[in-house]
Parts: sequence; C-alpha cells; structure tokens
Amino acid sequence: MDAGKIQRQAEGAALEQIQKIFSRPDALENLDQIRKKAERKKAAVEAMLRTAVQSQLEGIRTALGHLQTATEDVKEIEKSTQRTFEQLQTVPELKQKIKELSSANITYSQYAAAMENLKHIFNITGTIEKTHELINKVDLLAAHKNIMELENARDDLMFEVHKIQSSKTEYDKNLLKRYFADVEQLVQDLGKQVFYICSRALEAVQGMEEGPQKLVSSLRIIEREERIDKYYSERLSSNDNFMPPGRPRKWRSKLYEVLSKNVTNRVEGNQLQDRSTNKQWLAVYLEVCRKVVVEDLKVVKSGIVQCFPPEYKIYDRYINMYHSAISKRLREIATDELEKNELVQLLGWVQSYGGPDVLGNTRLGISTAALLQEQPLLSRITVNQLYDRYIEITKKDIHDWLEKALHTEKDDWYKHSPPEEDNHGCFYTALPSILFGMVEDTVAVTKEISVEVIPRVIDAAIDEFLTFSTKYKDATMAYKVKHFENREFFKRYTATLIAVANNLDICAQSTDKLEKHIRLTMESDTNGHENDTTSPRSITTFGINRQELIQKIEHLKKNWNFSMQSSVSSLLDEVYEDIQKHLSNLLTRQWLMGSEDRDTICITIMDYFDDYQHLRPHIRFVLLEELLFKVVGEYIVAINDRRLTYSNYDERHLCAERLREDSEKIEELFSHFLERSGPMITTCLRAVADILDLRDKTLLTLETSQFVRKYPDIHAELLTALINSREDVNAKEAKAIAEEALDNGKFNPKGDKDMVKLFSFCRLGGRRTLPALEETMQNMFATLVFTTTRGAH
Repeated sequence: MDAGKIQRQAEGAALEQIQKIFSRPDALENLDQIRKKAERKKAAVEAMLRTAVQSQLEGIRTALGHLQTATEDVKEIEKSTQRTFEQLQTVPELKQKIKELSSANITYSQYAAAMENLKHIFNITGTIEKTHELINKVDLLAAHKNIMELENARDDLMFEVHKIQSSKTEYDKNLLKRYFADVEQLVQDLGKQVFYICSRALEAVQGMEEGPQKLVSSLRIIEREERIDKYYSERLSSNDNFMPPGRPRKWRSKLYEVLSKNVTNRVEGNQLQDRSTNKQWLAVYLEVCRKVVVEDLKVVKSGIVQCFPPEYKIYDRYINMYHSAISKRLREIATDELEKNELVQLLGWVQSYGGPDVLGNTRLGISTAALLQEQPLLSRITVNQLYDRYIEITKKDIHDWLEKALHTEKDDWYKHSPPEEDNHGCFYTALPSILFGMVEDTVAVTKEISVEVIPRVIDAAIDEFLTFSTKYKDATMAYKVKHFENREFFKRYTATLIAVANNLDICAQSTDKLEKHIRLTMESDTNGHENDTTSPRSITTFGINRQELIQKIEHLKKNWNFSMQSSVSSLLDEVYEDIQKHLSNLLTRQWLMGSEDRDTICITIMDYFDDYQHLRPHIRFVLLEELLFKVVGEYIVAINDRRLTYSNYDERHLCAERLREDSEKIEELFSHFLERSGPMITTCLRAVADILDLRDKTLLTLETSQFVRKYPDIHAELLTALINSREDVNAKEAKAIAEEALDNGKFNPKGDKDMVKLFSFCRLGGRRTLPALEETMQNMFATLVFTTTRGAH
C-alpha cells in the first residue's frame, strides 16, 4: 500500500471523526479539550514509535557483536585442531619408546596382585579347613566371606595372567585353577547347605528363631553371588572376555528350581493311598492336597514373604508354583482310565478350586479369576474329554440300572408279589422312585461337576428311558399273554396291572416335571438369542439342542401314556373276557325272555370295581368310561346287527321296557362309579326304546326326526337297522324314513362328542381302543415317519 493512499485513508478517518464530534451542539464548547486530548494522544504515539525504533537498533547492534565473536572463536578452534593433529603424529613413535615400560607395568601389576593376595595364597590350607568347620556349624555368612576372599585372590591372579595373552596363559590359568581346586569344593558344600535350607523354607519359618535367620543368611549369600555374577557379566567385552571358573553360578535361578521342586514334591507326595487297595484314593489325595496348599500358602504369606527381598515377589511365585504343580498332577491323573466316582471327585475338586475352600480362601487374598483365566487348571480339551467320559459311564450305569430295575419288576410279577399301597389306597411299585430317583441323584452329582453337563446327562437318561419304556410295555404285554394262557396262574394279575398303570402315570408326571425343569434351566442361556437365528446359542445349549431334547422328553411322555393306556386296555380285556358271552346275548331272544345277562354284567363290573379302587382317580375314570362305552356300545352293535326282530307289537313293547330298565340300571351303576350325576350316553337306549315302543306307524317319521335332532351323528345304516327291526316296516320303507330324517337334520348342530364316539364304536363292530391311545399311536407314527425322513436326507 503506497503512502498517498494511507494518507488519504487517514484524512478520511479524521474527517469522519470531526463530523461525529460536531454533530452534537455541546461539542463546540469543549473544542479546546478535544484539541488537547488529540495532541496528547499524538505525542504518546510518537513516543511509542521512537521507543520501538530504538529497541530494534539495539538488537541489531548486539547481533553484530555476537557474529564478530563467533568468527574469532572459529579461527581459534581451527588453530587448536591443527596443533592436536600435529601432536598425534608422534604417538606411534611414543608407543614404541614406552613398550618396555608397559611390559614392566604388567609385571608389576602381577607382582602387586600376588603380594596383595600373598596371605591367602600361603594360608589357603588353613582357610579351607576353617571354612569347612564354619559350613559344618552352619555359620554360612562367615564361611562365604572366606570363600569370597579366596576366590578374589584366585580371580585377581587369573585376570593378570589372562591379560598377558601369551602361549603360557592357559597353562598358568590351569595351574592356578588346580592350586585353588579345594575352593570349588567349598563352594559346592556351601551351595548344598544354602539350597537345603531354602528347600525347607516352609519348615524354617515355622520353627525356632534360628530357622528364619538361617533362611535370611542363605538368601543374602545368594544375592552376593548374583552381584558377583552381574559384575563379571557386565565387564565382558570384545577385548576382555575373562570369566572366573564356575561363573556365572546363577544361584537365584537355582533357588527357584529348588523351591519349585519342593512344591512339586509336596503336591505329588500327598498321595497317601494306593489306587489298587483303596477306591477312595483320589478323594483322600485331593483333600490332603487342598489342606496342604491352603496351609502352605498361609505360611508363605505370613512368614516367608518377610524373609525374601521384595523384588522376588515370592508370594506370587509360590502361588504360580503350586498352581503349576497341581495342574501338572491333575493332567497326569486325567490321562488314566478313571472310574465314575473318580471323575466326580476330580471334576468336583476342579470346580471348587477357585472357591473359598482352596485358592479362594479369604486369608490368601488371591485373585483366582485372573489366575484361572490366564492359566486354567485343566485345558478345555481335557475337561471336555473328562465330561465325555463321565457321560459315557453315566449312560452305561443308567442302562444297567434300568435293566436291573426291569428284571426286578418282572421277578416280582412272576413271583406273585403283592404291590405296595400309598396313603390313598393306590397300588404302585418302587419302579418310578427308582427311575427318577436315579435321575435326581445323577443330576445332583453332576451339579458338583458343572451345571453345563446336566443337559447332556438328562439327554443320555432320556435316551435310555425311551428304550426302557418300550421294554417295559413289551414285558407287560408278555405278562398279559402269559396270564390269558392260564388265568388261574397269576392270582395277582389285576393288582399287578393296576400297579403298572399307576407306575406309568407317575412316570409321565415325573417326566413332565423334568421337562419343566429343563425348560427353566436352559431358557436362561438362550435368552437374548431367541431372535438371533445366526447365533448357534439360539439352537444349542451346552452342546445339546434344546428343542430336540424337549421333543425327546415329549416323546417319552407319550411313550409312558401309551404304555399306561395299553395297561388299562389289558385290564379292560380281562373284564371283556368275563362279560363278552353276556354282552353277546344282549338284544337276543334269550335276553328278551328275561335272562340275567345284564345283572351278571353289572355284578361282574362291580366286582372288578373293588380292584379298580386302587387305580389313580383319573386313570380309573378313563377305564370306567371306556367300560361304559363298551357296555352301551354293545346294545348299539346288537341293533346294527339286527340280532332281534319282532313279530308283533307286544314283543317290541317288551324290548322297549327292557331297554329302559337296562339303561336305568347301567346309568345308576356308572353314576356311582364315576361319582357324577346328569345325563349319560345311556340316554340313547331310552330314545331307541321310544322308537320301538311307538304303536302308531304314522308317527314314526316324526319320532325318527326327533331322534336325529337329538343324536345328529347317527349313521344311516344304524338308523335304518333300528327302524327295520319293527315288524310293521319293510326294508325299503325303513331306508326311506332314515334318509329323510337324516336329510332334514343335516343342518342341525353337531351332537355330543361322546355320542360321536359311541356311534363310531358301532362302525368298528365293538372293537375300539382308548381314544387317547389312538391319538398317541398316530403321534408316534408321525414321529417315526419324520425321523425316518430326516435320516434319509
């Protein structure tokens, strides 16, 4: 920016300022003050400018002075360097001139060293003997002092010989070494004493006052030796590679080895029992090991720590040594073919290792989590192998146990042993408590090992239970077949089958509880992963597929229920065999003429009901309901088969009366058995009686329509057979009336499900399994198809 432009800007700014001042009327009165103020400001600015210019001038002057001085210094240094170079040119000549002086100096140094150590050289025998006595008296510090003096004399002389570097150097060194050979023996004897005391450090700090004192003395000697090793190691160079005989001794490293060996011996030496003579050898060993470790570490913390220098960090070192020794020993034990109790003892001890009983003891103050994270007691591979071995043995034990339980159960059947009776009068055997008590005991034992193994144990148990449930059902069926070959042989057949049915029901309930327990146990681990389909934990927990395990348990429950209902069917078969002849006589000419078949059926059922009182209530309900279906269904089957036809109204009327009477008797009997009131399926017999009892044929269509409205699930064949049994209706008319009534009632709401079952019973000709049994068989078939298909894929 040029001066003219700056001036113009200054003038413009001044005019602007003057304009602002004179814009106010009172500014003219203060014109003199304004002028003086401006003059003072101008003077101050000029003074500041003068000061700044003066400072700049002074700085330039000082810099010029420094430059002058630096130039003179450079010239002086150049002259000094030249003189030094000229003097160095004479050094090679000087070296040759003082060569003889250097040799004389070396000789003098050797003589001086010899003179200085002359006392030790001449008195070496006495010193060695005295040192031996001190070592024997365990006065180790004094003995080490003598040894150090003798070694210093030897090492000084050997160093002087080493510096000569002549052809006789090695000879002279060996000569000195042989002369001082007894010193090496002293060192060895002293080392034995020192490391013996250190190896018994735990005993030393617990003994008399001399124990800690001797330990401290030994440690001081080790530290002296370390300092001497360090001195000679640091003095080594390319020109001076002298190292005294036997050095570096590395006694600190040897100390660590001695302590580690002592710890290893204490860990491995705790096995007091022989495996071949005592099955509890491992439990005894682990318990002794636990006590030794805890007590030893307490001694280390309270006593040994005070004796060792802080830099040793001896407490942490002892912890690592014990941990490593135990880990090594347990790995050795883990490689053996351990039995189940030994696996439990070993894995249980590993599980509690970080707890308050071992390293987690509050008095020890050990961060067990960090220690085990850095160095696990057993590797994960080893632990998994032990888990696999435990599962394998457990599965075999469960299999053998189940085989034995089944064998015992069958023996009791064939020996006519009476079942036990609970507080409610229900028969049972010890089988359910044996089975699920075994599972509870196994799970309880497994908890001592690790909770993550429990699902695998239960999975193995479920696999064996699935096989057992089939064998148990087969054994029951074989028992049934044997009974029906000669019904006089097994006097307690009914009681035994009742106990079996109750057992299987208890097993189903226990399995349901087990399933709920598994859901709760494994649910917590899958929380947070349920919506994460990419996470393997959303599918698998502890190596077990949660959904597959639950499906297995569901399958086992169905097996128990299937077997239980199969036992109920066997009980029903026994009744059916007794009353079948009488059921076949229902709605026959003999029945119409007043036979006692109905009374015999009722009395027989009442007689069996005394036994059925020992069934669990809901099972008894299912059995009696099925028996009711069987009895009432037989009337329907008889109608469908047209066992009885009528020649006149009197016969029809008599049949209707007999049906009403039978219906009331049967309803009364089963109402008492089932402990309930209200309409039952027997009402359909009274409705049938109404159709038969109808005298006016013209009202038959209306009566049939009312029957269909009440029982809309009746099929055409049965209705036709019922109508056609009348003597006043031919087959064609009966079919037309039935079809018309069913056609008019097809829009009626569906009837009672019990009536659906009753009429389907007629379609099967009286052969019918329990409803729940049919459903179970269908589910099992679907499961089998699914498993086969998945295996094929």
